[in-house]
Amino acid sequence: MKKELLFSFASPSRDDLNVYGYRFGEENCDKKIAIVSGLNGEEISGVFACSQLVRFLNEKISLNPNFINCEILVIPSVNHFALNMGKRFWPLDNTDLNVMFPGYDKGETTQRIAHKLFEVIKDFEYGIILEDRKDKASCLPYVKLFETGYEDTQGAKDFGLTFIHKKEVDPIDSGSLLYNWGVWEAKCYSLVSGNNKHLFRDDSQNILDSLIRFLTKKNAINFNIFGGQESFVISRENIEIVKAKNAGIFRPSTVPSARVKKGDILGIIYDSLNGEIKEKIIAPCDGLVTCLYSYPLIFEHTVAFRIAKFDS
Repeated sequence: MKKELLFSFASPSRDDLNVYGYRFGEENCDKKIAIVSGLNGEEISGVFACSQLVRFLNEKISLNPNFINCEILVIPSVNHFALNMGKRFWPLDNTDLNVMFPGYDKGETTQRIAHKLFEVIKDFEYGIILEDRKDKASCLPYVKLFETGYEDTQGAKDFGLTFIHKKEVDPIDSGSLLYNWGVWEAKCYSLVSGNNKHLFRDDSQNILDSLIRFLTKKNAINFNIFGGQESFVISRENIEIVKAKNAGIFRPSTVPSARVKKGDILGIIYDSLNGEIKEKIIAPCDGLVTCLYSYPLIFEHTVAFRIAKFDS
């Protein structure tokens, strides 16, 4: 393993932003895999999973110098300033780094950071991004792909996660790392887990296992790991969105990964002051709960549950 300073960025008010990567295997080989986390400061689960991957690879190399068959670059964190301050976005101007790609070396701060990072990783054959959900939700870890016509659905199955979500590209997505890495002809994937500011240890372990599984399937490492799950490819049409009709204190009655039937009670909303039941949220279809609202206070029309529908 070699720890490298990939790039440094001067700050007007604090220490320089030094972004490090952990490089394994031989450089300039045919197959190269880059893994990036911490584009936003609240993606703690992804940073933790990356750090555990570095530890895993380092321990295996110490036992077997031939453990790795190609170049692997792991970048556990990029936006350290936001991470240290508990902020989601770049704290100096509150901009989102993950809408600035491929970056611009003469632009605003986050555009320059995106440019420096992209110059390091753009020529890798495989790109993996670890990210969290941006809302107050608890979800099953899944692979996110953009429907661009060149997405690698078959490769996404090598992670062995339950779902692969093929998402239509919105205008704001054109500035994301996932989209631009794909434009540069990398086979790229986002692994989504957890939500902001929380460390979900089970999810992080699931993501770590999926990374090891992917590296094994691509013959990047010499290792045997259980096969994971057969991934189901879903899109917006396969997801039933269940919204709250009332505001109040929210108590879910189920968890992500639970199978539900039409008519099951998914959760209850209580009046915040007198404790009366204002709403019982009912499953509108048979399916599997992929995501639920995870904050105690809920507002009217908030998405409370997402259900992957089973075919009738």
